Amino acid sequence: MNEEMNRLDPSQQSAALKRLAEHLARLNAQAGSNLNMENDMLSLIVSGTLNGEDISRQYPAFHRKLLESPELRAAFLDALESIEAERSGELPPIPSPQTSLEFLHRPQVSPVIEILNQGTWRATWERTLEQLQAIFSPPELAYRADPSLSDDPWFTLLREEMKAEDTTYDVILDCTLSTENEEALSPILNLAVTLGATAQPAGFPLHASLQWGDYHESVLIADEGRVRFPDIPLAAVFDQIDSQPKAGLKLTLETAS
Repeated sequence: MNEEMNRLDPSQQSAALKRLAEHLARLNAQAGSNLNMENDMLSLIVSGTLNGEDISRQYPAFHRKLLESPELRAAFLDALESIEAERSGELPPIPSPQTSLEFLHRPQVSPVIEILNQGTWRATWERTLEQLQAIFSPPELAYRADPSLSDDPWFTLLREEMKAEDTTYDVILDCTLSTENEEALSPILNLAVTLGATAQPAGFPLHASLQWGDYHESVLIADEGRVRFPDIPLAAVFDQIDSQPKAGLKLTLETAS
């Protein structure tokens, strides 16, 4: 295939990604799929493959399409060859996609910490709709497209560190597809505590509250470790038309009264 690619003129070589997108769009139309991948996303997938990334885990919906369609695999291999040849200097550079990845470089918003009384406090984190849409893109990853999948995706909604009463709290809010309801997400809060030199033992129990769209649930945290919130129905947080998050979320952690 290398010899064949080297015989192509530059315009044909730079069109490899376009052919890949056209094959994918045609397959999606035939299957009634809503897998929406533009040239910029396909370019990231191709580049990631050349960099050794496992696309079966990173992009499972697209990977299933590759397994199902010989024509799509051929177009994908052409795109791989084209970018690989460009990297080695054999081809003119393919124009870089105009994808905005600015959100990756934005500093995370620190929690708002309120001192309620001596030894009691409240910390609040927020994630904007834009931030959540970036986490769940492409949207197919948030849904169970194939119940036989052995590895469900995990999404980190929040990873923060905060300090209260000379104690450092590492807070991680993850979610994955629920094992009990395929139309729901299972949110899990991970909490690790580091005591300062003059700190008293951490003030457990703590009270955690999660608000996201039409979802609002609370849990009591007895000690550091993992605690699971009740499942989040997909309809409560995702738009039914475009399958994207429809609202930002708020997480509150406070000393229990």
